[in-house]
Amino acid sequence: MIETLAVFVFVLLVVVVVHEAGHFLVAKAVGVYCKTFSVGFGPKLLARRFGETEYAFSAFPLGGYVKMAGEGAMEEVQDAGTGGNPDTDFDADGNPIPEHRYFSSKTTWQRMAIVVAGPLMNLVLALVIATAVVGLHGVTVQPFTVVGEVEEGTPAAEAGLQTGDRVIEVAGEGVTAWEDVIAGIVETYQDTGEPVDVIVDRDGQAIVTAVEPTRSEQGTWQIGMWYEPTSVVGNVKRDGPAWEAGLRPGDRIVSLEGVEVTTHREIVDKVEKSIDTPLSITWERDGELMSSTVTPVAAEVPVSFSEMKTVGRIHYQVYSEQRSVGPIQAAEMGAQWTWRTVGQTASFLGALVTGQASGDAVSGPIRIAQFSGEMVKWGFDRLMLFIAMFSVNLFLLNLLPIPVLDGGHVVFIGYEMIMRKRPNERVQAMATQAGFVALLLLMAWVITKDVLHVVG
Repeated sequence: MIETLAVFVFVLLVVVVVHEAGHFLVAKAVGVYCKTFSVGFGPKLLARRFGETEYAFSAFPLGGYVKMAGEGAMEEVQDAGTGGNPDTDFDADGNPIPEHRYFSSKTTWQRMAIVVAGPLMNLVLALVIATAVVGLHGVTVQPFTVVGEVEEGTPAAEAGLQTGDRVIEVAGEGVTAWEDVIAGIVETYQDTGEPVDVIVDRDGQAIVTAVEPTRSEQGTWQIGMWYEPTSVVGNVKRDGPAWEAGLRPGDRIVSLEGVEVTTHREIVDKVEKSIDTPLSITWERDGELMSSTVTPVAAEVPVSFSEMKTVGRIHYQVYSEQRSVGPIQAAEMGAQWTWRTVGQTASFLGALVTGQASGDAVSGPIRIAQFSGEMVKWGFDRLMLFIAMFSVNLFLLNLLPIPVLDGGHVVFIGYEMIMRKRPNERVQAMATQAGFVALLLLMAWVITKDVLHVVG
């Protein structure tokens, strides 16, 4: 519990401080007087003034704010529960703050830059983390070339490839990892426009075929086959069932309940159906056989945006290897991961709004805390990628056109840019207050879902 809480606080500090730092740095750069930089909302638990700005930790850590002179309705929201007076724009020495240092006195472009800087910093944070993880740990590859599944009607099926085939060569080049197989087929086809020669070992006989990949409507290359992992254990979640049973990375599982297993699929088929049922398990480590009992625990896995299913899990990953990459390739792969995560998150938000996704998939602070604690047990790199994913979520959520969020400010400033006049102050104040109430109700709903999920 203490570890989970500590990790959750760390995750929040990183994403909130980076977000608010975006607003703060741009505001300072264009001359806006920043009264308060707060991590959290509500009553201030700890505050210290440096220069003209008060830096604070507040009671409710689910966000933060930068309080700027001349923000109008937003100052009323920020002052809620703090005892502050938004109508009194004095500096720390009691002198009136010059009007030219008000947020409201800046040009539309300057104000727009201040508003969008926060969400953009979250996006930059995700990109930096993803790039650093790839650069430091390398890219994960699956050291398997055995075909595990072939989808009917796809290029792989049309080429005659079958489950159990072991790919030996692609376009005349030997392959040792599944990534080599896919990349070899796609890149060769892009270069030549011709079907790509693939040699497979099928029951000891070399079979030569040709694969011609196709493009999906989304523009991705489709081949229609997937690899078959062996029973070798990869990363093991600390304190999970597999870890408690004694399994460690590199072990090769040889049997479950006395039945021999050689592939990961055979293990999954048995484990998924055995929630809370002890299973005898035998594995090999450095030539020595070891045995224990492992009890799968229930886990929810997504079937679609709107459907989840409960299956058994013992919490270890398929064996994989890392390949080092240069800084340029790491930056490219970090950018690809970030962009893909933005697209997936935006798709989910769209499905949620249209009712195609279930509200049960929405996580609040309790489940985010749980996820944070779970990720650190898989390894620090997994925790950092979770922070990057969380940061992408904040990037998109803060740009939603809801008053009190950054997206609401973007709408108000955009209106001013187009109409050449500012929105009615009373209307803006009412919309901001309504947005604040709506946000509180949304948070209450999410927290309630969290509690019910955890209790359930």
